[in-house]
Amino acid sequence: MLRNLGRQCFSSVRIQRPQQYYLGSLVRFQHAAATATQPACWQCGAAQQHATVLCADCQAIQPVTPNVNYYELLLDGKQHSFDVDPKALRFKFLTLQQKAHPDSYSQASKREHEYAQLQSSTLNKAYHTLKDPLARAKYLLELQGVEVGESDSLEDPALLMEVMEIREELDEATTDDQVAQVKETNDEKYQETVQRLSEAFSSNDLDAAKKFMIQLQYWESIRRAILEWSP
Repeated sequence: MLRNLGRQCFSSVRIQRPQQYYLGSLVRFQHAAATATQPACWQCGAAQQHATVLCADCQAIQPVTPNVNYYELLLDGKQHSFDVDPKALRFKFLTLQQKAHPDSYSQASKREHEYAQLQSSTLNKAYHTLKDPLARAKYLLELQGVEVGESDSLEDPALLMEVMEIREELDEATTDDQVAQVKETNDEKYQETVQRLSEAFSSNDLDAAKKFMIQLQYWESIRRAILEWSP
């Protein structure tokens, strides 16, 4: 019953392949594929990296690479892990966004303006994916061939009961102080789960990463409900 209730209340993911995937092997495969099909600048013909925003030679805005890797785009491909440096991520995002903003190409050719719009949109999506622990966890699993679905739910009855109790406390809250107390409890659970996700990805334990990502979705759902709360 609790399992069915969890499925009705929250979204989750399905792992549809065996869990023994190794990120290092995947990254090496992607690098080999990228090298074999290295693009060239549309304006000057210089060879480009796959996650290039501007040509290093002529500074022309480049088209978005299909299926661009967000880590390569915003973290120079040096870090394919769950843990990221928020300040470094934001700095790189703002730097590239300033260079690719469509307003900077209002007097440029139609091609350049369209490229800028696509690059700006992609940068926004990449940044919001990597800065958010839940979105980042989903993205990392997808990089390793894990398909995200909506049919898995929290398997631990005790933990599901705890989630439902916290949600019930929020539903019954009538004052800001009561909501603040619920928020404090939920934030602790959220941060604990983020830490466990980090450990799971660090040890390449995708079964554990899947489990903790599902848990994080529950705490994230309560976080959103807290933000929307009104007396």
